[in-house]
Amino acid sequence: MDLKKVQPPLERQLALLGFELVHLETAREGKDEVLRLYIDHLDAETSQRQITLDDCTTAHEGLLLWLDVEFPDLREKLGVEVSSPGLERPLIKGDHFRRFAGRLCRIQTAAPINGQKRFKGWIGPVAEGGVTLEEDGVLKAVPLEAIQKARLAPFDEEKTPRPKHLTARFTPVPEIEGVETSAFEEEEA
Repeated sequence: MDLKKVQPPLERQLALLGFELVHLETAREGKDEVLRLYIDHLDAETSQRQITLDDCTTAHEGLLLWLDVEFPDLREKLGVEVSSPGLERPLIKGDHFRRFAGRLCRIQTAAPINGQKRFKGWIGPVAEGGVTLEEDGVLKAVPLEAIQKARLAPFDEEKTPRPKHLTARFTPVPEIEGVETSAFEEEEA
């Protein structure tokens, strides 16, 4: 299945339901193949709220009939699963990095950048072509097009030294039972 063909219409349909398509993948589960959609809230007010099981059910039910019309063969070949992006959510677009500026993330690039393919750093400014990370006190620019995989790293935030070059003030991250994390935002000059 060509995910690039399916993704834009799925994004539009989910937007009508009030959700953003964060990531789309196919996965094999036993003998079955599954089309897995990771969603988040679309608007700024609700985007601070975690995706719930009810949200996933709403999105799933809102997609099924539409999929049967737009992609009639899809559900014969694949199961459809809707999920939260989770705490270690994927970062795919520049907007995702902007939204989570000040948070710790892990990035893997397709090809080495200055001899390095894996980065773990605090998300700094995001330009159209890339993201700035502070890793071990060093600012590094990573082009968005070079990123193969990127995820938040909330479980490492407490044990990772705070950035030295990104001026920051700490702000709380929404509390999740059993997880203690904090984040920071760049101070405006």
